[in-house]
Amino acid sequence: MKIFVQKRILLAGILVGSLCLSTGCAAKQEEKYTREELGNLAEIRIYTAEDGELVKTITDEEQLYQYHQVSLYEETYRQQELSQEMEDAKEQYHLVSYKYPAARFGKKDLEKLMTITVYEDKNIIKMTVADESIKAFSLPEEFLTFYYEVTEEDMAFYRSLAED
Repeated sequence: MKIFVQKRILLAGILVGSLCLSTGCAAKQEEKYTREELGNLAEIRIYTAEDGELVKTITDEEQLYQYHQVSLYEETYRQQELSQEMEDAKEQYHLVSYKYPAARFGKKDLEKLMTITVYEDKNIIKMTVADESIKAFSLPEEFLTFYYEVTEEDMAFYRSLAED
């Protein structure tokens, strides 16, 4: 009789444990930022411009949050002027950002969002939106490339991502 009770208690414990895991009552690791606060960013891969060698991959939430906070959506009227200024500039790094897919089920691979090109001795960056991030139709790269003059602090931040 005693063994029968112990088996029932063990079975009940297993059932409660599996139920708890399936419903999410198990202790989860506390996330610092939501996906929305991170702009749905999952990681940033940094490559050298010279040979395309992967320098590092960033998945740290704090760095992803700071990256997302850098505001680039200004001065669109100066695109031609900035692109001409960058014609002879030497590229230093390519920061390729990836986001989580929008679908909760099915495809689980990260999706390329954009590439930010950092130049040596310049406070101008080139942002190229990934053509695969536009689902409805295809656009030529010239319509997906933008130049921005950034602050010294923002440029120092971009370079620090590669040099940490």
